[in-house]
Amino acid sequence: MAKRRRRILRLQDYSDAIRAGWEETDLYRAIVHEVPRLFHSLDHRTQHETLLERPALTGTRWDALLAAIVEHVAELHGHDAPAWTSERERFLDVPWVVSRNPLIRLQSIAFAPPAFIRHSALPDPRDLDARGGEPHAWVL
Repeated sequence: MAKRRRRILRLQDYSDAIRAGWEETDLYRAIVHEVPRLFHSLDHRTQHETLLERPALTGTRWDALLAAIVEHVAELHGHDAPAWTSERERFLDVPWVVSRNPLIRLQSIAFAPPAFIRHSALPDPRDLDARGGEPHAWVL
């Protein structure tokens, strides 16, 4: 039986995906679902080291969502938010509610965790579980 290789969490990969023009649904799933899942799988020391990696800015609203998810999972796992998540360019002036569905939009506004409110990038809160990521595992 072939052994599955464990995916390494590199935050720069997400900036690269944004710049490469990935579809919005793929970017959303990668940032909101994959980042927390991979982060959760790391030991505490490796989590800390990963947080220090500052992903390059892309000049898009995805910078805010990536900073928010990283800040969110850092707090959930007992880390301070990395300094790069507080860079001005990682905040939106106009809130971005990611979903286009009216009911989910309302839930996003009502139930967004603090990091997402701070960055004004509001995902569907049902996509977040106690670890900060998706409630159900899925196979790559």
